[in-house]
This record gives sequence, C-alpha cells and structure tokens, in this order.
Amino acid sequence: MILTEKKVIFHLHDEEKAVTAISNVINLIKYLGEENTEIELLMNGDGVNMMLKGSEHERKLDYLLEKGVKFSVCSNSLSALDFSEDEILDLAEIVPSGVGELVEKQDEGWNYIKV
Repeated sequence: MILTEKKVIFHLHDEEKAVTAISNVINLIKYLGEENTEIELLMNGDGVNMMLKGSEHERKLDYLLEKGVKFSVCSNSLSALDFSEDEILDLAEIVPSGVGELVEKQDEGWNYIKV
C-alpha cells in the first residue's frame, strides 16, 4: 500500500528508448496508482524527436496525459537539432534547459529515472 505521493522525473535522451520510457511510466502508474503519483517525462537530445507532431507515439502520449503525466522538452536540444517550438506537440512544455530541469526537480526531492 502506497501511503505518500511519489514524484518521479523520467529522463529520455535517446529516441530509440521511447517505447521503454512510455512502458516504464505506464507500469509505474499501474503500480502506484495515478492518484499517488506526480510524473514528468523530460526529453532532451534525440529524445525530443518523440514529441514531434506526427510522432508514432502520439496516441500513447495522449493516454499518459490523461493520467496526469507532464511532458517537458529541452529548448537547448530543439535549437541544437534545428527544430522550432511549433514542431512540438502542444501537450509538451518547453523548458529552457533539460539538465537544469533535472537538477531543480532533484533539489525538490523528485525521484530520478534515466531511461
């Protein structure tokens, strides 16, 4: 029985691991219960490709959004890969720095999982 809410940030840097990241998030929600979780999926590097409009993962991302998962995309990575914010799914929040977001979340006591 889970007695306290768990805050977890998943870090995806490699698009090839997108399916694993989605599965891990779904499995954690099933285990802890969506009412007991606050989850963020942060993408930087090639991981941002998962959040491009028309992504093959869009349906599952919509499902995770319904479960309360927050999606963050690194602005630095978008610039480095020559993507504009307009190319990213509307469900994502653009953060100035992916690694900065990770540091802030860990300072706030979030659990960190690298996918």
